[in-house]
Amino acid sequence: MEKILTIYDEDSLYAKRLSLYLRQNTKLPFQIYPISDPESFAQFSKKKESDLLLISEKNVKKLPLSSKSGRVLYLSDESLLSEKKKENHIYKYQSADQIMREILLQYGEIELLEDGRQQKADIFMVYSPLGRSGKTSLSFEIAKLLGKNRKTLYLSLSESAGAKKHLPIERECLTEVLYHFKEKNLNPMILRALSYERESYSTILPVRSPEDINSLSSRELSLLLDKIAEDAGVSALIIDTDSSMSRYLDCFHQAKKIFMPVLSDKVSKDKLAFFEDYLKKNISPETQEKFVQCSLPLEEENTSNGTESAADTDYLGKSKSTGRTSARDYPYASLKEYAESLLLHYIYEEEDKEREQYRKMVL
Repeated sequence: MEKILTIYDEDSLYAKRLSLYLRQNTKLPFQIYPISDPESFAQFSKKKESDLLLISEKNVKKLPLSSKSGRVLYLSDESLLSEKKKENHIYKYQSADQIMREILLQYGEIELLEDGRQQKADIFMVYSPLGRSGKTSLSFEIAKLLGKNRKTLYLSLSESAGAKKHLPIERECLTEVLYHFKEKNLNPMILRALSYERESYSTILPVRSPEDINSLSSRELSLLLDKIAEDAGVSALIIDTDSSMSRYLDCFHQAKKIFMPVLSDKVSKDKLAFFEDYLKKNISPETQEKFVQCSLPLEEENTSNGTESAADTDYLGKSKSTGRTSARDYPYASLKEYAESLLLHYIYEEEDKEREQYRKMVL
C-alpha cells in the first residue's frame, strides 16, 4: 500500500520544485503530491488520505484538515528557536536535502538516512587551554539545546572523563570505537550499537583509560572524527575536549565553530595569550576565525577579576579590544540562556544567511 506525502503551499513554484527534488533525489517512502489551492486540496482529500502532510504554516487555517489528514509537519518562514514549535515545524527555506532529512527523522524512517546519501555531520568543538573554565558544562548545554533542533551526538575526548561515577566501566564506550577504527572496520552499525540516548541527544561514553585516547596522534584523531561525522547518522557532532594544545591541532580545521571558555584572572590571560600565539604559528587564519571566546556565567570566582566595562563591549558582549565574548555583559542569568545565545548568533544566524541564498534561488 502506497504512502502519501502531500505538500501544500500557495506558492505553486515552491511546492512543485520541492516535490520534484524529493521525487528525483531521495528515497522517501512516499508518493508525493504538490497542491497549491484550497479547492484542489479539498478534492484531493476526498480521494486520498495523506500519511504525511507538509504544509505552509501561514496557509494552515485555510484548509479543512481532519483526523484523516495523517501526520502534519509545518513549513515555517522563520528559523525557529522555540522549543514548543520545533517538534513538528521545519524551516521552509533550508536546503531541500535537509528538509528531506528532517522529514525522515520526524516521521521515524531513520534507517533511510544510512544510505550513500548520508550527509556528513557538522562538527562543533568546545575547547579551552584553561582548566576549570566550564568547558564540559557548556558542551552538555550545547548538545542538549542543539539536539532539540537536529539529531546530535555528544563525545568527550577528555582522558579523565570516564572517571565520573555515572559512567559504569563495564559499559561499551569510546574505547571500542577506537579499537574498530584501528582495525579499519568502524561502520554505522557499530557506531549505533555503541551510542546511548540521553535527553535530546545521543552519546558514546568516554574512554576507560587515558592510554586509549593518548594512543592516537593528532592526525589519527582528526581521521577518527571525520569517520564518525560521516557514519554516525547525525547532523551535529559536539566534541568536548581537554586542555591539550597539540592533540587537537589537526582537528580544529574540521569544526564549523570552536567555542572556547576563558577566565579573566591574570594567570589565565597569560595562558590564553600563549595559546593564541601558538595558533598563529600552527594553523591558518581561516581556522583561527572559527574560535569564539566565551566567559561563562559560572561561579563568581571565575569571573570576578574582569576589568572590562559595558562601554568596551559590542552588542553581542564581545570585547572591542580582544574579540572575547563576555558573559558578564550578556543579560543571561544561566548557562542555558548563555548557550542559547551562542547557538543563535554563531550557528543559527550564520546558517540562515546560507539558507537565504537558497530561498532567493527557489523563489
